[in-house]
Amino acid sequence: TNGLEYLLSAPSIPDIKVRQELLKDAWNKVQDLLEVEYPLALEVYRDENGPVFVVPDIHNLLELTDSERNSQTLRELIMEQFCGGTVRNDQHLALQGEIVPAFCLDKDPWDGQSKLPPIEKHLKETPALQSDPQWVAKQWCKLPEPQERCTICGLRPQEPSHRYQRRKMCDVCEKRREGRAKQWAVNIGRSMATIWIDEVADKNGRIALLVSTFDLTHWLDGTLVRTLAVRTPNDQNGHTADKVAKNPSFARLRRIWETTRKFWQEVAPTDEKDLAKSLIGQVINKKRSRIFLKGIVELKEKNRILPYHAYEIEIQHRKVAVLWVPDDDVNIPEKYRGGFWVVENLDYLDNVYGQSFRDLIWLLQKEQVGVSVYEPSEYGRPGRPVATFTISKESGVQYLENNYIPLIPILAEPQVFMAIIPADKAFEVVKAIKAKYEREMGKVRNRLPLHIGVVYAYRKMPLRAILDAGRRMLKQKWNDKQWEVVNQARKSVERGDKLPESLHEDQNGQFKEWFEILLKQGNRTLTWYIPAVMGDGQTEDRWYPYVFLKSLNEPTDRNRYYKAKNPWNSNHSWLVHAGELKCGDKIYFTPATFDFEFLETNARRFEIAYDCKGRRKDLLTRPYFLDEIGILEKIWNFIAKIPKHLEDKVKKPRLGSTQIFSLREIIETKREEWFSEAEDSLKNESFKKFCHDLFVNAQWQWKWSQDDPECNTEDKFKAKLKWLTDMAVYGYFTDAVYLFHHIMKEKLEVKE
Repeated sequence: TNGLEYLLSAPSIPDIKVRQELLKDAWNKVQDLLEVEYPLALEVYRDENGPVFVVPDIHNLLELTDSERNSQTLRELIMEQFCGGTVRNDQHLALQGEIVPAFCLDKDPWDGQSKLPPIEKHLKETPALQSDPQWVAKQWCKLPEPQERCTICGLRPQEPSHRYQRRKMCDVCEKRREGRAKQWAVNIGRSMATIWIDEVADKNGRIALLVSTFDLTHWLDGTLVRTLAVRTPNDQNGHTADKVAKNPSFARLRRIWETTRKFWQEVAPTDEKDLAKSLIGQVINKKRSRIFLKGIVELKEKNRILPYHAYEIEIQHRKVAVLWVPDDDVNIPEKYRGGFWVVENLDYLDNVYGQSFRDLIWLLQKEQVGVSVYEPSEYGRPGRPVATFTISKESGVQYLENNYIPLIPILAEPQVFMAIIPADKAFEVVKAIKAKYEREMGKVRNRLPLHIGVVYAYRKMPLRAILDAGRRMLKQKWNDKQWEVVNQARKSVERGDKLPESLHEDQNGQFKEWFEILLKQGNRTLTWYIPAVMGDGQTEDRWYPYVFLKSLNEPTDRNRYYKAKNPWNSNHSWLVHAGELKCGDKIYFTPATFDFEFLETNARRFEIAYDCKGRRKDLLTRPYFLDEIGILEKIWNFIAKIPKHLEDKVKKPRLGSTQIFSLREIIETKREEWFSEAEDSLKNESFKKFCHDLFVNAQWQWKWSQDDPECNTEDKFKAKLKWLTDMAVYGYFTDAVYLFHHIMKEKLEVKE
């Protein structure tokens, strides 16, 4: 089924989590049916869209019947089990006919030796998301009066009772959501997880949706498995894939997707265990606190406060998101009953109130001032007051210090990863994922690209819009795979060669020795770091780092080479070991990319579209190569940061904020005025001189310092200006200012 669409069409995080549980339970029931009750299948793959089973080659298998089960066919039994998928074993909350899964039974058998199953083909053929029309019709029959559709599932009528009417939901969706919120409240103190976007937001009230994907297309069809050698290609062993390459067996395909899934589970596990130890948890490196407000609720008219429902309380004319916990739930410690959890980032509340939020709460408690409780303003309706809440004078405020990690994992499947993180930490997280990718996939980077996207947004931006933008970013890729080798060198830690800091973790293992290859495509370059040895730090790696040459001729001047199918160009089929590349070689390399967008408005997501070459339409720079994110950071650090070793001598950044923004606006205004197409500006000498003159005449607070190794002479400063000019011409300067200041709200460091 189209599980990705089903999950991402949910309007809130609790709804997404519920849908994940529904799908997981549904597919688990199908697995039990096929592996236990009728032991005729083996599940070998599962992702967000469903499982793949290996079954015996029995003709018309799905239509076989069981006389002991009312002659139901296997297809009907599978459908029955799937529709019974539920949460908390409550059959009233089961999937039923909300989703109808599609079945695909291979027509041709395979023996596991000479032929591979077409898994990659099936994974591409994602069916349309559909429901059972007969089941849907039954939901609307015999209604006492016309009803509106549920705003969550869109299939059932809204519950007519007053309890749910204001929420515009059906009974099933309401109870599913309520259960998720209750589960969160019960687990406070036991789990570091959160389900509230407002808790994840940074101190500026902004979040970031991090999306990423591995392109496994030619791995799962077995083509690129043949680029892994099982023995050294030479005159004795031969120079063909049949003689020296690994066979793309079913077991190897499974290990590939298990490896990529494990990669994402280590970045942010979806089971929400050990979040603090995950890669993102370590980057965030800060546990946030929570506040519980216990007190008395005075209802207005015939209103009720529903258990485990989100509300808003008004403090100093500003509404704060809270969750009501009833006073009669024995599963909750008594001190956390009969009150509200504040489900917003307390640092953000300090920022918007301009003072400590804890002090405000203390003042309300001391003076016994009642605050209004509102229905949350969601689903296109304004909130309305339902009660007045007064904090108890004794033990009315409970503080939980270092209680949760601001991270919401959504998906961590082999080909798709999604998580919501604070906006101000997104760039550091991308850097950490890049480092992990280079360490763990360094030997196959040339044929296993990683594409990362970040969607920045205000915390109140509709989740569906954010997720839709993320889904659009998953389509990014770079179609031009031909690169030229500029330089190749073998380096060693023992010889004193400098290994990038991000790879230091493996400097005594596989990166004890490495190949450093500089590649060029047009005016862009990147450096590929390839481990030269295996994990023991000694054994020469003769099996993994092979590269397709853009050449028709057999590379007889190399020692380690062989011939295999090139999925990008069947004419260029010669592979050579990366350690034997030479300057001037033309090779096939699939670069990792990075893209970002700030949803200042809901409609901005429609601007995320890629042309046939993989470039963002109407944008000069994006997507970037993942290796280029360091350039953006380097630009910002040079113009707006004070180097740590100069903090005692320099009190201001090189440029002031007014100067930075003026430079950016002037450059882009002239680019728009002078050129009908932005790319025409890249080779225009007049535009380049214009940008250079702008930087030369800028009001630099300080230019060069003898204590700055990167800029300790006037000549070095002039070289920096030349580099900065190039960055402005290519659009990097504009994006650096936009990303770090406008989006992430980084301040220019000024030492008082």
